[in-house]
Amino acid sequence: MSLSKKLDLEFINHSPFALSSYSWLSLIILTVGLMMATVIWQQYQIKHIELMAISNQLSLLQQQTEYQTKPQSTSVKTTSTVISAEKKLQTQTIVTALIMPWNKLLQVIEGADNKDIALLNLVPNTKSQQVILSGEGKNLQTVLSYVNQLQAQPMLEKVYLQKHTVDTSNISKPVKFTIFTQWQSAEN
Repeated sequence: MSLSKKLDLEFINHSPFALSSYSWLSLIILTVGLMMATVIWQQYQIKHIELMAISNQLSLLQQQTEYQTKPQSTSVKTTSTVISAEKKLQTQTIVTALIMPWNKLLQVIEGADNKDIALLNLVPNTKSQQVILSGEGKNLQTVLSYVNQLQAQPMLEKVYLQKHTVDTSNISKPVKFTIFTQWQSAEN
């Protein structure tokens, strides 16, 4: 009788995740499974990219066929409304006021600037292209000089002193005046 028996003398507990606890067969199966999963995942990615490319091409084809099947001339829908005469007049007044050459007119009036003239009021009449200027001057000679300066401006015509009064209650006796002028439109 032989007493040969295999003794297991390992006293260290191994982790269940240690390689020594697995058999060679289970490691081979695990490795093959991971490789197959990687290959399948790569195939899925390739097919997904192909699917996206095909759907983009299909979308472009649909857009092209929709564009080709649409009528080339599109009709514009128009609606008509009746505008009262009062509204037309208001609209014309607003448009006339907007197309008035405000900037150029003010530059022309400022171009005839005189330090002894205080311009207090400017009243335009857009229908007749007229402007009434009101202000005060140091004396009558200064006011007449200002009228001459306005007459020299190329945009203004028919410039004349409409009325003037001397303010005798003031020590310096300034002259209050009103000047009438017309401006030329840009088309003239």
